[in-house]
Amino acid sequence: MRTLLTALLLSLPVHAQVEGDPAPEGRLGYLDGETWQPLRLDPTSLGLRFAADLTEAEVRAHIAEIELVALGQADTAYFQPGVTVYLETREGTTARGALAACAVLREDERVLSASPRLYAMEDPRYLTEELLVRWRPETSPSQRAALTADLTETAQLEYSVNPGVVYQVPNGVDPLKRSNQLAESGAVLFSVPDFQLYRVPLSAGGGTNDPLFSNQWHLESTGQSGAQVDADIDVSGAWLTTRGSADVIVAVMDSGCELGHPDLASNSVQGIDVLEDDNDPSAESYLFGILTDNHGTSVAGVAAGIGNNGVGISGVAQECSHMAIRFLSDGNIFLQPTMQDEADSWNFARQNGASVMNCSWGPSGAAPIAGPTRAAIDDANQNGRGGLGMLTLFAAGNSGTNNSGNGYASYSGVVCVSASSDQDLLSSYSSFGPSVDICAPSNGGVNGVWTTDRLGSAGYDSSDYTSSFGGTSSASPCAAGVFLLVLSANPNLTREEAIEIVQDTADKIDQAGGGYDANGHSDFYGFGKVNAQAAVEAAVAAGGGGCESANYCAQSPNSSGASAAILGAGSLSVGDNDFTLEAVSCATSQFGIFYYGPNQLSTSFGDGVRCVGGQTKRLPVVQTDGFGDVSYEVDLSAEGIAAGDVWNFQFWFRDGASFNLSDGLEVEFCQ
Repeated sequence: MRTLLTALLLSLPVHAQVEGDPAPEGRLGYLDGETWQPLRLDPTSLGLRFAADLTEAEVRAHIAEIELVALGQADTAYFQPGVTVYLETREGTTARGALAACAVLREDERVLSASPRLYAMEDPRYLTEELLVRWRPETSPSQRAALTADLTETAQLEYSVNPGVVYQVPNGVDPLKRSNQLAESGAVLFSVPDFQLYRVPLSAGGGTNDPLFSNQWHLESTGQSGAQVDADIDVSGAWLTTRGSADVIVAVMDSGCELGHPDLASNSVQGIDVLEDDNDPSAESYLFGILTDNHGTSVAGVAAGIGNNGVGISGVAQECSHMAIRFLSDGNIFLQPTMQDEADSWNFARQNGASVMNCSWGPSGAAPIAGPTRAAIDDANQNGRGGLGMLTLFAAGNSGTNNSGNGYASYSGVVCVSASSDQDLLSSYSSFGPSVDICAPSNGGVNGVWTTDRLGSAGYDSSDYTSSFGGTSSASPCAAGVFLLVLSANPNLTREEAIEIVQDTADKIDQAGGGYDANGHSDFYGFGKVNAQAAVEAAVAAGGGGCESANYCAQSPNSSGASAAILGAGSLSVGDNDFTLEAVSCATSQFGIFYYGPNQLSTSFGDGVRCVGGQTKRLPVVQTDGFGDVSYEVDLSAEGIAAGDVWNFQFWFRDGASFNLSDGLEVEFCQ
């Protein structure tokens, strides 16, 4: 078995960062919205996608005809119908030679796409035959048709408003050049190639009547097996209030799930397999069970394994539901997702009622977050949970270094989770940095994390459970479980309110070495280790007694392709004086103002709807950024806002030749 596994791993193209000679035509890269993303070419590897009706014998015969391919690749390259075939090139292949060979291959009707390995930062990827496009709303149907006359529409990116479109390029067309042509037309918000990506799981190893609960130190640490007392998340105290609600769903975007597991089956809701385009997100096995998809099953168990059922382990939110989204395969190392798969995962979760998305994976090195993915996350943040906002959690990573180069975990629209050990200290492998929002327990000390495993001989362990799960892969769903309990205790919380509660109630562990700043933030632990009991109690307390906000009024689309929304962040307590107004999805790089007043209206005004009336007050002029977002910290004391006051807020902004507005936000302030 070891020999076979070694041979398979060695056959996967290594992620060498080889530039070769310069690309023959100008800069190599693509426009991701308004951002130019340079690409570095590695001529030692090609990725080819063949027509689905070709047999394996036909594919191998065609590979044998490619002079650039290293000897023996036609016989040994891994083949699966419809999946990219990765090939090593002959020694001495140049960037110019790799590009020329791929251009010739794309002319062949048997080849859907051909690409040398490309790097965006440290992120390896291969071009596919498809483009991901989001049009500007003002681009007319006739303009769209004229600009895409040579393309075939194959699917949509199902954002809440202004859906994106997936187009296939014809044979012989360079998808990178064709994408840039559309991007430079001025008619799109973004046009990017749908790259084949390389995403990796971030594991580092394989009050309830559940028999294994006494081993789950991350839930309740009494000093068992050498763990430090209280290295846990105080979940038993939270369970006195709520064990979770079935209506609160965590989407586990991972390598599928053992859906028949006794600690997962009854709280599973319909998921999806975006990796192989079907509705069955079950974990898979390959090569007669030698290689298996294990990761997602263990992740799901940490967050929402069924508890108090007299079986196995308990998840943090033992009565919440989980939705498997198969996006990765840790068993089939050749099967990797595309950018479209990433965006589709968030869109499916949002459309199907997920409250929290957990992502215990990441790029293999420094990588930018793609525009279509960022748009899907922003859409979920704004429109998920009926407008209250869906939460996305990302594992910080296992490099043991600053993760600022990880465009996913460091994106401001997600919650980044680092790992602490059973000694209440940062796990040595855990990535860190300014983007870390919160910390949660995992392995790295004496003990690993007990959770669900594949059934029978598949999985990390020969039983149906594993005691050795870990990495930030385990920390992230642990924190996700706390968010599930918080939203179960108070389903009316906005995304921002839930984040604030979890951060404000976190335990400041390792105060001597944590390097917490004046705001209580540490690059190692974020705002501290999650405390489920304190967070749930704060969520219940936030349900009444003032300190409430609600959106109202209509929104109209603007030139960014979406409808602007106004949000309140921070505290609604005048004593805290920590209230920030945010506006998202506005026209980009435009001036605007937040204003407020005592009355609510719904009157056409400019390109939008005026939602605030009475004697209004204006706040200083601000400018939206390149994504159409802006914020302003309100000095409640200076504005004369007192406890018990109810004010209505709105954001006005320039929008082309006219102006537009967000929806309205009613806020009741408290002491």
